[in-house]
Amino acid sequence: MPPVERDGGLFFGAEELQLARQRRHDPAIRDALSVLDAPAPQPLDAAYLAALRFLFADDAESAAAAAQGVQNAALNADLARTRDGCRMLIGWLSVISMLRRHPSWPTLRQRYAGLYSDSIVTLTGADDALDALWLGALQLAVGVVFADESALESGAEVYRHAVQSVIHPEGYLRGIADIPEAADGYAAQVSGTCALALMAEMAAQTDRDLWSVNNRGVTPVTATTYLHFYYFYPEKWIWGAGLTRDQTEAVLRRDGAFIEMVNRRFPLRGIEILLAELRPFFSPLAGGLTTLTHGAAPESKPRWRLW
Repeated sequence: MPPVERDGGLFFGAEELQLARQRRHDPAIRDALSVLDAPAPQPLDAAYLAALRFLFADDAESAAAAAQGVQNAALNADLARTRDGCRMLIGWLSVISMLRRHPSWPTLRQRYAGLYSDSIVTLTGADDALDALWLGALQLAVGVVFADESALESGAEVYRHAVQSVIHPEGYLRGIADIPEAADGYAAQVSGTCALALMAEMAAQTDRDLWSVNNRGVTPVTATTYLHFYYFYPEKWIWGAGLTRDQTEAVLRRDGAFIEMVNRRFPLRGIEILLAELRPFFSPLAGGLTTLTHGAAPESKPRWRLW
């Protein structure tokens, strides 16, 4: 079954944007809209916001700015040689995905589909667990944006393997967070959980349900719960001493945008305090302006226990 192309972005569809429009006076959505309309100094941030303005407000001038931003970015396959480069490519793919109904789309697709397909090869031998997750996320992104069935299935297989073998039943990521005395174990847990959540949400845009994949109930929601707990209780972090609340807050402000995606699908008990402190979430490297695209969650969802 070929991937289904929809009017939306890499992580959301038209229905999410319509819900945000309907709730634009809610405090969280209102705050996110202030970010949407604000200038952004970084090229990727600026291009992402411009592309999202195009979808949210049918702003053709913003679409042209986003397309120009992509072409100015000097993207190349070498970026995929590093984890940070993979994340950057996914960020730019999220911009490209929002331009599907803009006249620039055929040119962008022709120019970048082959580039991103080739770039996947550069990390296929990665033996680092966190690198492998981000490679899987890049594969899924290529599959979604360019309707590449092979890339989509390769990324989905990385996800399935991670659910079975990487996520411990307690929630930490094996080989990623559980490294005693590692200086950045919490940040690694956040990064790996982010990659998994992005994979599941990307797949959902092609009617593939990765969110329901589980290992006796263990899913990326379990991993999100784990990092949520230590956000509030960093002194209890068991993989090394010295983690502080300032550090956990800084990590989630930088890379925690995916939490809105998880919470939209599986609301977490006690998450309201974290959201009140950190919203609006915005990072093209972690899902985008997710407080806008995922913050207006439908009602009547089952609740997960936090601890």
